Amino acid sequence: MKLFFESIVVGFLSLSAVRAEPQFLKALDVDGHERVLNQPGRVTVVIYSNQSVQDLTRQAGKSLDEFQGLAQFRSVVVVDLRGSLANWVSGYAQRRMVRDLDKEAERIRPAYVKNGSRADPRPEVSAVADFQGDLCRKLGWTETVKTLRVVVYNLQGLEDRRWEDLKSESELRDTVRACLKNKFGKST
Repeated sequence: MKLFFESIVVGFLSLSAVRAEPQFLKALDVDGHERVLNQPGRVTVVIYSNQSVQDLTRQAGKSLDEFQGLAQFRSVVVVDLRGSLANWVSGYAQRRMVRDLDKEAERIRPAYVKNGSRADPRPEVSAVADFQGDLCRKLGWTETVKTLRVVVYNLQGLEDRRWEDLKSESELRDTVRACLKNKFGKST
């Protein structure tokens, strides 16, 4: 009988170990705030950027305006600066990003209002300057590329969808919508 209960306990512990728990991805943004990129309770869209894809990054960000101001949504841009001149002028690069984020917060303010939020958007507008590629590697982005990479984390903090070269903004929006609706797991 003792062996029976021990096997049940071992089986239960094995099942709980199999259940997916997020490994928190943390990063310091250019405002000096620690961000959890896969924070449970929020759908987070992480968008890759570098000098070659910055226009695509902005376009992808604008395509997410309908979600701005929702308490359960956040987007974070990870700027891959590996091997760039920005490494020599890191302070300047970060100050420029802060100015760009200030402008972006003003641009999305109407979306906040439309979604019923009276909050200041600026604290939620975030970019991480990845000078050495540490965060990029944690995201599986081992090399600098000229494509638009995007990762969506669901409300459980688990990766829901990943694109190495996003071509369809509507597909991204559909994924975010599905994640916001599905409180219990993957959107697909």
